[in-house]
Amino acid sequence: MKQYLAFDLGASSGRAMLGTIDGGRVTLEEMHRFENGSVAIHGGLYWNFLGLFQELKTGLRKALESGAKLSSIAVDTWGVDYLFLDEKGGLAGIPHCYRDPRVDDVLDWTFSRISKESIYKLTGIQFMNLNTIFQLAASVRDDDPVLRIADKMLFIPNALTYLFCGDVSAEYSIATTSQLFNPSTGDWAWEIIDALGLKRDLFPAIKPSCSVVGVLSAQLQEELKCGPIPVVLVGSHDTASAVAAVPATDSGPWAYLSSGTWSLLGIELPKPLITEAALAANYTNEGGVGGTIRFLKNIMGLWLIQECRTEWKRQGKKYTFDELDAFADEAEPFRSFINPNDNMFTPPGDMPGRISEYCRRTGQPVPETPGQILRTALESLAMRYRQTLEEIESLTGEKISKLHLVGGGCKNIVLNQFTANAIGRPVQTGPIEATALGNVIGQALALGDIGSLQEGRELIKNSTESEMYLPSDEAAWDAAYKAFLAVQ
Repeated sequence: MKQYLAFDLGASSGRAMLGTIDGGRVTLEEMHRFENGSVAIHGGLYWNFLGLFQELKTGLRKALESGAKLSSIAVDTWGVDYLFLDEKGGLAGIPHCYRDPRVDDVLDWTFSRISKESIYKLTGIQFMNLNTIFQLAASVRDDDPVLRIADKMLFIPNALTYLFCGDVSAEYSIATTSQLFNPSTGDWAWEIIDALGLKRDLFPAIKPSCSVVGVLSAQLQEELKCGPIPVVLVGSHDTASAVAAVPATDSGPWAYLSSGTWSLLGIELPKPLITEAALAANYTNEGGVGGTIRFLKNIMGLWLIQECRTEWKRQGKKYTFDELDAFADEAEPFRSFINPNDNMFTPPGDMPGRISEYCRRTGQPVPETPGQILRTALESLAMRYRQTLEEIESLTGEKISKLHLVGGGCKNIVLNQFTANAIGRPVQTGPIEATALGNVIGQALALGDIGSLQEGRELIKNSTESEMYLPSDEAAWDAAYKAFLAVQ
């Protein structure tokens, strides 16, 4: 029996999950769960980084108190965000949240220093103003005093790893999300870094996924009354770990959808696909566990639903997610559509009002009731998934036979059925805890406890349940798809 502690942090919550591999099966047990979210300060959005580390220590303490014999620990989080260390190894400043408004108008400033085409040719990464490249560009443009004293940049999961063991590095998968990594050379895209006026020394060494990088510091060993537990870099980007946990044994080409606050839809490739067509369609080539490439598109996901619920809660209407699903299921179909990736839906705030405004602006019936608003959002997401799959097939020349849907979105049975209807292909859901399972598999790979990524996927397939959604009402969805495309 082997046990590993996976710290899995999302933009709204985090948890410490104890993974156990025993008898050809992998199981998870939640040790600790906590809330996360950006903090608004003087017009900016930041992360409570030290508070997050305190929660991780609490999770580790609870795991040790449970009697777990930990082989290792590892951290995965959302992508693109980072913090700085000063020359003495101390924390410099408070890390910004990727939704911080400082990046709203930074793209043109960046492209005046290096062209959009050059950036894509060097990195193969989808253009989103929240990417690390544009956050750092905003710091240069604004003459951020924190940047002046910064000695090293660490992505959030690697910064938390640093606090555990002192390792200063950038793990492969999280580095690729930055739009500052060159997949052709396997190193930083130095031409971009130089063009933006950033110090080369700011960027740490890049290390592969599934690497042991140290042991728990002596100070933490004393504080937690434990021994030198190994610390591992897994797929530090949560989507990289989630995709590692896709239980795919299909012979034909398959796609994955990591469904949560964001929807990440794509396929695995052995090498980057960086073409003019991929640039025009704005596709990304991010790193995966085992050195694979996750060729995908970021789509605004259940953030739309989460923010609707938050806004209604502010108004005194405390709906459960099950109630929201029921409202959507009962509402009139194909009444209105939105583009989920429109920039107006990125910031936190009045999401129901924004969805209604989009429909008003595009000359559609304006959704007013919660059911109408939610149905508009969910049907639009399903249609966006279809559009993305068709683009992937066109760009790669592969015909996708099945969509594997993993993550918390597995619980949204209304959206899952809408997705199958929209794409006209089977949708297999599960596991819900894909990211934590992928984190555990990454640790087992690093320690040599399993031999390959495929062995890990087989382990997960044999240990978790799945559900299949088959398409229905395809003619109606085909007709509605044309209406969706018309308002994008």
